[in-house]
Amino acid sequence: MINGVIISGCSGVGKTTIIERLLRQHPEFVFSVSCTTRAARPGEQNNIHYEFITREEFERRIEQKYFLEWEQVYLDFYGTPKHVLETAEGTTKVVIFELDTRGAVNLKEKFPQFSTVALLPPRLGDLAERLIQRSSETVQTIKARQEHLREELQRMKTFDFAVVNSEIDETVAVVERIVLCLNYRTKYALNHIEGLLKTL
Repeated sequence: MINGVIISGCSGVGKTTIIERLLRQHPEFVFSVSCTTRAARPGEQNNIHYEFITREEFERRIEQKYFLEWEQVYLDFYGTPKHVLETAEGTTKVVIFELDTRGAVNLKEKFPQFSTVALLPPRLGDLAERLIQRSSETVQTIKARQEHLREELQRMKTFDFAVVNSEIDETVAVVERIVLCLNYRTKYALNHIEGLLKTL
């Protein structure tokens, strides 16, 4: 059974930074590279952070049923490819997904065994400051993202775990503990338990 961890949160909360730190510390984790029609931000690399494709290509892949889930976020499209799960099938590897809250809920509905981790800001004002610091957001996109905060926070109330990202090192450590503990859920030891029962 694939151990999927969906890390989500409002724009600007620090999802990418935390996941990059986790992947450096745990090369055995597998990151699901999403497809998007938006332009790459400074420092983002194709097929590492996202696979950047045209809208026409995205629509073609929808027709081919290439995605586990997909959605339109503001003016751009985002989709989660199926192949990462096909590659990890039959292994004990942890697959990490970075999705917005709507994508997280959609994927959780299809794979209820996956765990959802909500990253929360200490204050809502922190989000606007981080978005401005990106230098890739316009006033209009920042406003649009802030208008969706209420519904995003409502969705995160249903998540399995929630971590307030007050200090990056502490947040990474907490999320790391969550992910590592998931491998010790009872369902992963059922064969061993059955083996012990047979020896009684």
